[in-house]
Parts: sequence; C-alpha cells; structure tokens
Amino acid sequence: MSAIPVPTRQEVVNVLEAVLDGTSSRLAAAEWAAEVQENIESEDPEAVDPEMWHLLRLTASLDVKSGPDYLHSENDMREWIEGRK
Repeated sequence: MSAIPVPTRQEVVNVLEAVLDGTSSRLAAAEWAAEVQENIESEDPEAVDPEMWHLLRLTASLDVKSGPDYLHSENDMREWIEGRK
C-alpha cells in the first residue's frame, strides 16, 4: 500500500487553491503531486479517477518555467479548478 493515499479531485483542487491564495508554493505543490503520482504509478495506476489524474499531472508541472515565466499561469490553474482545461 502506498504511503500517500490516492487523492480525490477535490484534494488536488485544494492544493491548487492553496497555491493561488499564497498558502503554498508552486514548488511544494509540484513536489507533492509528483510524489503522489510516482506512488500511484508504482501501486495501481488503474485505480485512479481520470479527472483527478489529469489535475495531478498538471499540478506536478506547476514549477516548470518557460523563460522567466511559469509555463502555467494563475489563470490556467483557475481554469483547471473550474474543469475547463
């Protein structure tokens, strides 16, 4: 069994909202998502809600930069939360 439980979509949304409101950093969110993703892949990737998995993968890339700016903007995160991307 994984040390980190499989999160719900709402739990991933909560992480994104924490980045948006400044209570978490992009790096902390990305590291958490990458660790969860790795654990899921090693345990049981078939037991994952596809919508949560998509959000988790996006969250894992929050700290990626394209030049001086982040690859994903705050507006992107809001769209993910609203389920539009």
